[in-house]
Amino acid sequence: MLPVLLLTSSASTAVRQRTVESVARQSVEVVLCHTPVEALATSSEYVVLVLAGAELAATACERAVWFLATRPGLACVSGAAGADSAALVPLPLDCIAQFLVVRRTHVQRLLDAERPCPAATAAALAIGLHRDVRCGAGWLAETVLTTSAAAAVAPVLVDARRSLAALGLEEAALVEMAASGIPLQPQQRLAAVEHPSLTARLAPTSGLRILMLVQGFPMGGYTAFNAELLPRLVGAGHAVTTCMTEFWRTEWRLDLVRAVAPDIHHVLSTVPAMAMPAYLDWLIISRRIDVVLLSHSYAGLHLLPYLRARHPDVAFVDYVHTDWFESAMYGSYAAMAERWTGQLDAQLATSHSLVEQLTSQGCDADAVRAAHIGIDTQLWQHRGPRLAAVRASLGATSDTLLLLFSGRLSPEKRPQMCIEMLAALLAERRDAALVFAGGGQLMQALREQIDAAGLADRCKLLGELDEDTLRHVYAAADVFIAPSEIEGVSRSLYEAMAMGCVPVVSDVGGQRELVTSGTGSLVNAAGADAARYLEGVRPWLDPIARASASLAAREMIAANFDSYRTTTIVCETLMLARARRRMRQDTLPPAMAEELAVMSIETMRRHVLRSVGR
Repeated sequence: MLPVLLLTSSASTAVRQRTVESVARQSVEVVLCHTPVEALATSSEYVVLVLAGAELAATACERAVWFLATRPGLACVSGAAGADSAALVPLPLDCIAQFLVVRRTHVQRLLDAERPCPAATAAALAIGLHRDVRCGAGWLAETVLTTSAAAAVAPVLVDARRSLAALGLEEAALVEMAASGIPLQPQQRLAAVEHPSLTARLAPTSGLRILMLVQGFPMGGYTAFNAELLPRLVGAGHAVTTCMTEFWRTEWRLDLVRAVAPDIHHVLSTVPAMAMPAYLDWLIISRRIDVVLLSHSYAGLHLLPYLRARHPDVAFVDYVHTDWFESAMYGSYAAMAERWTGQLDAQLATSHSLVEQLTSQGCDADAVRAAHIGIDTQLWQHRGPRLAAVRASLGATSDTLLLLFSGRLSPEKRPQMCIEMLAALLAERRDAALVFAGGGQLMQALREQIDAAGLADRCKLLGELDEDTLRHVYAAADVFIAPSEIEGVSRSLYEAMAMGCVPVVSDVGGQRELVTSGTGSLVNAAGADAARYLEGVRPWLDPIARASASLAAREMIAANFDSYRTTTIVCETLMLARARRRMRQDTLPPAMAEELAVMSIETMRRHVLRSVGR
């Protein structure tokens, strides 16, 4: 059992109880202690210190122990406060004072030296370790504290900062920011990584135990799909563990998953890249996983031979969202799915056209299913006239043709073409306006393009919107424009059609499976030619034709692409995979270490270039 030492604070009984409850919900078995002697009486190698009033993420203790287990040079680790709570503070010392995991040997050492009781304050213990052991605290970059004991920690920080000043130290000196996903750092041998002595607390289930491997939770349709699918799998009776396999990803909409499936792991913010196989191995063993479901996890695909060799009774399923992924260097995700098809028990894809592509490349037709990402058509619906008040706020009257671009503002989406289309419509003396809903790297470039064209009164950049606000914008708009160069099937296309916006979109991926005759326009995506998309808009300039297409678009999504249908297909495919388990490979690929090193370097390269707009 992992001992958790509850530190005293000025928190009320009710607040203190919430801390105790968050400790009880940890993903591993813990024992609550009230004195250091009591904590050291256990056999655990680690001791967790939590300030009464703070509440922990479900996997906080487990991830902290893994962090220390793979970094023998560190004595303790703390971690970040979640960005979704206004009460939280981001400074390292605030977090250290509320949550600290320490090697048992160091706690014992300080007690033997008759230092001040570690139960007094975790901050004092961290400072003592830095002074006596010359060892900074490690840092978990992802959320550890979900609720802060901000009021209770204030007096503790006064004394802690006074101690730091006496030692001539800055607060930052306590923390070693071990950005584990960044390449070119000293790596450990795979053989040296052993599972720490922990016992996982298993969620009860009447269905499968599923490990979902995802890149992370970046803003976009990929995340929106995962954030809806995971809770639906739980609702279908399955137990879900989520693991993010890239260090740079954000937590956009992760709260939707955390609410029902809090067993969430940020692997490269927890362990070095070379320890990723051991961490995934631990998750499969400790959770008694039945099926591993990969959702565009580059690392997960490349680790398939290892994981299959380690776990011959586990089924592996891949979900392919799109054909695109830096194809010049790696080949697309579809190409990778074909490469690893012999290691997979079943495959899923976002469209029938992508299924046909996979099977034409050699994937087993009997094991590939189309599961369109779908949408909750009860939540995403609009009936009645367009919202006059919202239209007015967007610069449109009842007679204005209101165009909408909704999605990530990135080069492959080609949002600049929408501005060219608006300028052409206005040059024809059409009453038109354009709205962008979404964020991304092209935001500033679009703003400059709008200003240069003198369209500021006809074009608005709304930035990233919450779903309720976004639905109001869809309900106010007339035509949805998506001139993407590449797509699987755009999540925004489902949203727009479900809300009755008439789509004018690129004929790429599987989008023709949604946009059929009478529901909107498909446009040849070759070349950045805004005139083609403008011709796609022309049939819908007539209000009567537009109203008819609006109803047809809504009916198409409601009849064929509801997300409940998608969940059913996914669940059936997971069961199919269990029934189709194939002979596993018995040997590791000889160059796995090199593969992981290249993956880490190329992940950094991709996102450094992306951050500078290349």
